Amino acid sequence: MHCPKCLTAELESVSVPVKDRSIPGPDQTMGQVEVDMCASCGGVWFDKDELDRYLDAAAKPLPPMAKAVDPAQDRKAGLCPRCCAKPLHKTPAPSNPRLTADSCPQCGGLWLDAGELERAAGKDLPFAERLQAAFGGV
Repeated sequence: MHCPKCLTAELESVSVPVKDRSIPGPDQTMGQVEVDMCASCGGVWFDKDELDRYLDAAAKPLPPMAKAVDPAQDRKAGLCPRCCAKPLHKTPAPSNPRLTADSCPQCGGLWLDAGELERAAGKDLPFAERLQAAFGGV
């Protein structure tokens, strides 16, 4: 899959360990959420329902892959990296219209630029709760 912002960079699959929070206590089972990240721009692709699963499971923050976001790349809305059929649409986060994600109207996937992950970060909440507040309803 190609990055919808860099256009030529290949996305790298990253396995994120998540806990099954439906099982209370220390016996929570570990699972994996596979997300696709761009090492060049730091963006992250979540297939349909992966972001919800990632957020619901209180996963650890994704490893940073880029230090700075190119504003010109941030404004781009390329083709969906999964189905390559439709341009991604800018989608404001329900809780904060300043934050946007790029979503595919066909497959339901969601692209978050590195800058969007940074803007969603607040210091008083755990990482998963910050992302849930920013993008949970998308």
